[in-house]
Amino acid sequence: MLSAVARTAALTADAALAADVSTAAAALPARHPAEQAYAAGVTAVLAGLASTGPAGALAQWRAAVAAWRAAGQPYPLGRALLGLAEAAAAAGERDEVAAAVRETVEVAARLGATPLGEQAATLARRVGLRGTGRPGPDLLTSREREVLRLVAEGHSNSRIAERLFISPKTASVHVSRIIAKLDVTNRVEAAALAHRLGLLDVPPPAPAQRRAR
Repeated sequence: MLSAVARTAALTADAALAADVSTAAAALPARHPAEQAYAAGVTAVLAGLASTGPAGALAQWRAAVAAWRAAGQPYPLGRALLGLAEAAAAAGERDEVAAAVRETVEVAARLGATPLGEQAATLARRVGLRGTGRPGPDLLTSREREVLRLVAEGHSNSRIAERLFISPKTASVHVSRIIAKLDVTNRVEAAALAHRLGLLDVPPPAPAQRRAR
């Protein structure tokens, strides 16, 4: 239950709720490996709201994975590995993303945990990994990254078209392709996912120039 509330706090960026969850987690008993792992997982979920940034969140997820390994419980380990993969993506650690995704898929296959395996496969596609979990070509083209950056800034299709010197229809097509590639349902989810996985951390290209006639 506490883990679910922590995820809600992280998804909604509710700092007050996160503080309450953190206080509650600190009061939980942590005598046994599973209890320690559970506490580490809650801390890792909340790490995205901390001022330490992606590197701090990545360190917390590494600790959570190590704790669930020690506890010897494969399904929570798989969930923690998935969190580690997302944190590694946000921190730009592509090799670590690939390793965490591969192990998540292996855990899911051993347990017959189809939803977990599907979530790992979806994450792999979103961050541009090949089916084997190795780093592959980026999922989005450079133009789609430009468009996604503007979507995340809150621009409409018409404004995106103005900024990139393309037609509104072309901008709409780019946005639709981005939504499909990221496996989300709308532009708001696409923007949130891009921030969470660090898809916007690549420096933006130089502003487009109109060609002289």
